[in-house]
Amino acid sequence: MKKIILSLIALLAFGNAKADEGMWLLKLAEQQHLEDSLRKAGLQVPLTELYSETSPSLRDVIGIFGAGCTGELVSSEGLVLTNNHCGFSYVHDISTNEHNYLYQGFFAKSRAEELPCPDLTFTFVIRIDDVTAEVEKAAVKGKGKKATKVDVYTMQSQEFLEPLAEKLLKKSGLADTKGISMRIVPYFGGNQFYAFYEQTYSDVRLVVNPPMQIAQYGFNQDNWVWPRHNADFAMFRIYAGADNQPAEYDKANQPLQCKKWLHVSLNGVKENDYTMIMGFPGRTSRYLTKSQVELRCGSTNEPINLAGEAELNFMKQQMDSDPKLALKYADDYMSLGNVTKNFGGMNESVKKTHLLDIKAEEEALFRAFAEQSGNAEYLDIIDRINACCETYKDSIYDRNLFQYTFAAGSFWVRPSQMDALLDKLEKGTATDADRKALLDSYMQSAGSVDMQYDLDKMLLLTPYWTEKHRLEAQPAFAAGKTADEIKEYFRNLYTTSAFRSYKTAEEFVMNCSAQQLREDPLYKHTKKVVNFMERTYADALDHYNHEIVELNRIYVRGLCEMYDWAKSPDANFTLRMTYGHVGGYQPRDAVRYDWKTTLSGMMEKENPNDPDYVIDEPLRKFWLDKNFGRYAREDGELQTCFLTNNDITGGNSGSAVLNAKGELIGLAFDGNIESLSSDLRFNPALQRCICVDIRYVLFVIDMYGGSSYAVKEMTIK
Repeated sequence: MKKIILSLIALLAFGNAKADEGMWLLKLAEQQHLEDSLRKAGLQVPLTELYSETSPSLRDVIGIFGAGCTGELVSSEGLVLTNNHCGFSYVHDISTNEHNYLYQGFFAKSRAEELPCPDLTFTFVIRIDDVTAEVEKAAVKGKGKKATKVDVYTMQSQEFLEPLAEKLLKKSGLADTKGISMRIVPYFGGNQFYAFYEQTYSDVRLVVNPPMQIAQYGFNQDNWVWPRHNADFAMFRIYAGADNQPAEYDKANQPLQCKKWLHVSLNGVKENDYTMIMGFPGRTSRYLTKSQVELRCGSTNEPINLAGEAELNFMKQQMDSDPKLALKYADDYMSLGNVTKNFGGMNESVKKTHLLDIKAEEEALFRAFAEQSGNAEYLDIIDRINACCETYKDSIYDRNLFQYTFAAGSFWVRPSQMDALLDKLEKGTATDADRKALLDSYMQSAGSVDMQYDLDKMLLLTPYWTEKHRLEAQPAFAAGKTADEIKEYFRNLYTTSAFRSYKTAEEFVMNCSAQQLREDPLYKHTKKVVNFMERTYADALDHYNHEIVELNRIYVRGLCEMYDWAKSPDANFTLRMTYGHVGGYQPRDAVRYDWKTTLSGMMEKENPNDPDYVIDEPLRKFWLDKNFGRYAREDGELQTCFLTNNDITGGNSGSAVLNAKGELIGLAFDGNIESLSSDLRFNPALQRCICVDIRYVLFVIDMYGGSSYAVKEMTIK
């Protein structure tokens, strides 16, 4: 019976040998017998070239770009490549209407022209340790019969892990290293824990950012869509102090001197070529039950997608009508568009791939395995998870809907800041500095917002809450009121509060009494929102999180035992490697997508009446002249993008795409919309990674933009 079960499991999990599931932690490569699989797939370099803690490897080359993407070193002097959309917010922050680097692009012609990017960091992994035993030991308080263990949720929380990380870092021998930090990350549902020693550089400067019409051609319409033709890349440089260690920005800093960097291949790619991607995939959830998938789709994705789509359409209309608004809201539009299209696409993909049926089959196998295992915890774990999801699904739905409707307005001052000033006003100890702190908070959140724009957005979103919320609970300003009455409430709020503009806010805050602040309409509104969130959702979500984390730990451990620990852990924004091959796909009957695109395809998409598909005229001139230099294919065309079946997710944006020799051939920048359920289960038939061809990248840097000095630094084969 057990052999039959394991055979069925093998068919269910590994039915297509050509598509290689797994975001592999190379620290575990030996125990998971990964090298054999890599060799069979086509890898031509030693495994130590990919990951080593004693000699230079890709671990020294691939890093965390900013807060949520991947970047890679491409020269001995700190040049970094990543995606344009990864650098988007940082370039947005240094852009103005006069110097709009986001839309018009930026190409430094020398190091002296490279632009500082405040708050941008680049982080390398220095070492990875298995600290499961240390975490388990720290989780036990007391000794002997009095010993107690913290609950599973707490054990995986940052409140528990951060102090332990600080303690272990002090013992590591790395504590005095500049820019060093350590984070402990749960794996396999909290059944294992690994410590990541990371070094962060904070002086990172912009070298190249392509114009929007090139970098984001098609913008949100083409997001998650194939075929693609945009050069989604940007180039930066890491600077260091005189000792080549992390240092705050200083004109005297020098480019980082690197032991290892990626070499670039101009040989291009062919169908079925081996590819591997190193990066920091954000999060997958492939060990979920059927009811958890239903919860994700119905209570998280659905309400966010519902309100998000409406806000996106509204935002797009405003941006298309005014270049200043286009720059102001470009970053918000990019972020919301990515989330909304992802969640909507995931729900559609779950239906089309019959994922719920597949999860039901896996659960049937697990129940049979549980009977054979002799572990009583496994027998009813699925039923317990189902009950938990059923109990909290409506609370989760309403909380997400509320977040994207009534809590979506930028006309907002942090309640904690208001309360801090109010407390001092009541005690008579408030200083001008205290009042100024509240004004600074206002500027950070609401000060740069067009209030009419924000009011119109709130009026648009109101019916989505009133018509779609599930529970009876309503915030005080909406209880018992129609959508029209709530809209009138917002009109009054946005026109009568002292915080309706910075000018009125400054005059009010610098002179108000405690009573005046307490009576301001915005203060009252923030208290209503916060009180409603805490009273209605906080306790329910806290109970859900504690319960589901404990149940998941048991279920994931059981699944890992059932699969003989042969599956990779879920993504959790730590350094991973995936491998696959170049190839197209067939998303539906009679439709087959090729694996590559060229610049000619961009011209075919042109629509001068749609801002997303307007051609950059200097780029058109290069195309008409077929002037692509050494970056052209043998047939004279410039290849723009290509597809692989590598297993990737958000966070892999900007990741290096490498050939069998470890040479850079492209950058991963997107997935295809048909495979968006792959965060819940890898789909070998549909999973594709969309990559920008390195030849397109170098053409834009070198020939189009004239930043040839940067290309000359790179090792190009």
